[in-house]
Amino acid sequence: MGDPCAGMSLGALLRGWRERALLTQEQLAERACLNVRTVRRMESGALLRPRVTSMLLLAEALELNGADRATLNAAAHGQPGPAVAGPPPVTVPRQLPADVAALAGRDRELAVVEGHRSSHTVPVVCVNGMAGIGKTALAVHAAHRLAPLYPDGQLFVDLRGHAPKAPVEPGTALARVLRTLGVPDEHIPWHPDDRAALYRSVLAGRRVLIVLDDAADEHQLLPLLPAGPGCLVIVTSRRRLTCHGDARGLSLDVLPVTAGIALFTRLAGLDRRAPSDVLAEVVRRCGLLPLAIRIAAARLRARPAWGVRHLLDRLACDRLAELADGPHSVAAALDRSYDRLPDEQRRVYRLLGSGGRAGFGADTAAALLDTSMPRARRLLDQLMDAHLLQETSPCWYRMHDLVHDHAAAL
Repeated sequence: MGDPCAGMSLGALLRGWRERALLTQEQLAERACLNVRTVRRMESGALLRPRVTSMLLLAEALELNGADRATLNAAAHGQPGPAVAGPPPVTVPRQLPADVAALAGRDRELAVVEGHRSSHTVPVVCVNGMAGIGKTALAVHAAHRLAPLYPDGQLFVDLRGHAPKAPVEPGTALARVLRTLGVPDEHIPWHPDDRAALYRSVLAGRRVLIVLDDAADEHQLLPLLPAGPGCLVIVTSRRRLTCHGDARGLSLDVLPVTAGIALFTRLAGLDRRAPSDVLAEVVRRCGLLPLAIRIAAARLRARPAWGVRHLLDRLACDRLAELADGPHSVAAALDRSYDRLPDEQRRVYRLLGSGGRAGFGADTAAALLDTSMPRARRLLDQLMDAHLLQETSPCWYRMHDLVHDHAAAL
């Protein structure tokens, strides 16, 4: 194979070396003490006979070695240069997981994600909700639909905010993303702040879609946000996060009954018509939670001897035990939310689970927790931020049925 730089123009060489150095035209011009118009004209081929001093300044700014300088000098004079290795090709990242086979009842939420745009700052959509509500499924599905608008790549970063092990540190996540974007290991800074700055530089001027899945908190999230427009960031988290700028928060609720039935029948592969009232009761026993509905459908499909009524009878007993299928379990998902709570909030969670399923007021909670009303409200707010409690009207609360089952069993 011939030399990749053989016959390359001055503009192509400059552009390749500049991109290898992760510099914009403006940054290269500033580093070389040249006018940015000069750099643009060189790269476009409009400046055919650049000054020798300009070439020397560019070679210094790009930190070119002797062979590269000879190639640059030869190209500036319209001569073939010596054989040197060109910059390595950059692979455009396409990291999105496979799209979900079935996404029911989320048309309005999809419209919010797909419609959030900004011409001044990077658009960020923070999708939040309780464990198993379908945050990742929505984010991945929307990202697949939006991918053609972001030709410079799609990144998917699992931040493991509620995984059994500790969440991913921001510096570790940045190093992985920088490698994906073509930065060699030896060019990745040691300090997380410097990694974040380099990450913003690499993304400047690019159109990249970034999915940050299962963020634990703002500390983990903020270093991974680009600085300017052009990119889109979709964040998922079990917590309500406060992002800067015009970030859009989107809280997911449980599915409508009709959407729950549609999801269940599709995933269960039902080739016979089951009574609609039985199907409705099945998805209600699943709390209209997408994860629970998916698990119930998978169990029914894997057991040909079962009927829908038999599944309903089993869910009428210990439904958390029934809503488990291999590695997928509603109880395990809620365990991870509970494990991330501070000790005081865990105590509040358990005490609330010891009460009835009906809604309750802040005064009832204060009496149960043996504390003042203002402090009770603060404690309840913290559980709401973790999506383990719902406020149905001002100072009136309830637990999702499956969350209550989980809290009561602790």
